[in-house]
Amino acid sequence: MTLKDIAEKAGVSMMTVSNVINGKHNRVSQKTIEKVNAIIKECGYVPNLSARSLTNKTSNIIGIIISMDNKDENLLENPYISTMIGTIEKELRINGYYTMVRSIYQNTDVITLLKNWNVDGIIFLYPNFQDTLSELLPSLPCPVAIFDSYLELPNLINIRSDDQKGLYLATKYMINHGHSHIAFVADYENNFLLTERFQGYRQALRENDIPFRPEYVFSFPPSYEGGIQAGKQIASMQNMITAAVTTADICAIGIMEGARLGGYRVPIELSVIGYDNLKLCQYTVPKLTSISQNITQKALLATKFLLERIRTGSNKAPIHVKIDVEIVERQSVISLF
Repeated sequence: MTLKDIAEKAGVSMMTVSNVINGKHNRVSQKTIEKVNAIIKECGYVPNLSARSLTNKTSNIIGIIISMDNKDENLLENPYISTMIGTIEKELRINGYYTMVRSIYQNTDVITLLKNWNVDGIIFLYPNFQDTLSELLPSLPCPVAIFDSYLELPNLINIRSDDQKGLYLATKYMINHGHSHIAFVADYENNFLLTERFQGYRQALRENDIPFRPEYVFSFPPSYEGGIQAGKQIASMQNMITAAVTTADICAIGIMEGARLGGYRVPIELSVIGYDNLKLCQYTVPKLTSISQNITQKALLATKFLLERIRTGSNKAPIHVKIDVEIVERQSVISLF
């Protein structure tokens, strides 16, 4: 089955079939789009991506780049990242695009990828190499979306959550439940996103006249293993700390396990709040109270704006979106009143 065969069967020109396949729907009526797509599905026609790329100078591929701190990491094991990528891939698939995913460890990897990938757009997760990106992105021919970045570039789509507010809400929630000895768990230094969240923690303490104690900051990676280490240390401090907030649900779950291993009961002796509001929060014992940053909305917005820029050819005005956050109450916090 060829493009010509589909055109003859639909009673339209080959150009019309090409427009339908390539998503140029503004040039074709809805009735014709449905008719052509039905024939394509019926015949099992699969477009040749390489040929299409040569003809249209487009690939219908979106690259997703994830920067990592450890080259031995498997970042798809991170439920936040897998949720983001799953949502993005589904939305791109619905819109006729394919997804290419790559993890990178050092800034030279970024340079190589950006210069050699033949993609219609790029999405960055966990953008650690922001100085390198700020130099490269303005010269890229394709639109770029980035999550949780401080970069202010004219051609950038930047989708963020209100991270400072998130940890402010978590810490304030603990304070409102009678806690004043509250730990912060995350290695936030040299990380813009985590520093924002740390500032929210500090703000809530300051507004409630609770002194900041450096010994209550546990600089472990916000991972399950990092959480276990922090939970064990908190338990070893013999009731000095009654609550812990952190920057990721997976770390909060680790804190709960570390506290248990150290002889603590959650929330009886240690209250815990996570961040992300992953589905996992419903399955922990006790169920984890968490800050929702609406991961799905972040992913859908980035994809929507990226596809709009690809289709319109506009890539000049910056797009900056900050998504609100909220606390989702479950069972991992106890009141001391």
